[in-house]
Amino acid sequence: MDILISPIAEFTSNPVILGAIILLFLLHFYLPSFLAKNKDLPFVKKSFELKSTDGLSPQEAKSYYNGIAIKSLVIFLLSFFLGYGLASGYFTTKKLKENRLDYSYQLDFNEGESKNVFIIGNNSLYYFYLIKGDKKIKITPLSSIKNIALVENKMID
Repeated sequence: MDILISPIAEFTSNPVILGAIILLFLLHFYLPSFLAKNKDLPFVKKSFELKSTDGLSPQEAKSYYNGIAIKSLVIFLLSFFLGYGLASGYFTTKKLKENRLDYSYQLDFNEGESKNVFIIGNNSLYYFYLIKGDKKIKITPLSSIKNIALVENKMID
């Protein structure tokens, strides 16, 4: 289930990302009509690798342009998620190597122990985090965590 929900969580995590994704969907909604109107322009032909639709009926041409728009949207979305994930991992690794991570969360465990941590991520079963001074990623089941506190809230301070 996490695999299905995580893209939606990424969309809504930042207003800029949400706006960009909505704009991407809107542009691809109107892309088939744009391609049909501008099919003879050299940069449009080259960019979308358009084939001639002269021998096709209007319905077949519309279906052809819809297929190109869907393929283009899929490529953009995959590129976005792969790029976002790779960049996030790269910058987290860079911060870890340079000791610049913000250990702004406090995990209180069921056993009574508390730790200041940097949370890498979570899913419906586990939290992935780093403890200050330790470069090993810890994985803890949700059921073993009693409480999570945001120690340094930069929005309020």
